[in-house]
Amino acid sequence: MMSRHSIFFNDIPAPRRAGGNLAIPANRYQRGTALIMSMVILLILTLLGITAMGTSSLEEKMSGNTQEITRAFEAAESGLIEWSNTPGSIVLQGVTTSPKYTYGNYGSAVVTSKFIQMTPPKRGSGYGSNFEAANFEQASTGTTAVGAKAVIHQGLAQIVPKAN
Repeated sequence: MMSRHSIFFNDIPAPRRAGGNLAIPANRYQRGTALIMSMVILLILTLLGITAMGTSSLEEKMSGNTQEITRAFEAAESGLIEWSNTPGSIVLQGVTTSPKYTYGNYGSAVVTSKFIQMTPPKRGSGYGSNFEAANFEQASTGTTAVGAKAVIHQGLAQIVPKAN
């Protein structure tokens, strides 16, 4: 009697084991191609994982540097604000340097102010001919604990009574 499977194999009966199951003969000529292919795929996935780890490490360093530069910039800005709000810090001659302003563990700033010249006040400012504008060039250098540095340059005009 022919089995149902023999129809598909040109009427050749399928080999059977003693228990009645189909016997699938092992191919003697296999050379481990499945093993080699799985090892190649594993190698490619490993290389992708290592590359992703390196990229994420680089991105972490970049974001840390950006954060430190921002802290240095904020320290420099804070130094300019403190310098401007300190009475007697604006001197009408030469170059003056502020004391070092420290902001906890985040950073510090030093402000340098240079007197440039006296000019008439800007038109429309509301000040008459009895006043002058003292013009300054300021530079604030902010630094952080890890050494990030930011420098801000700005001009400043202080309205003062005209000297007689």
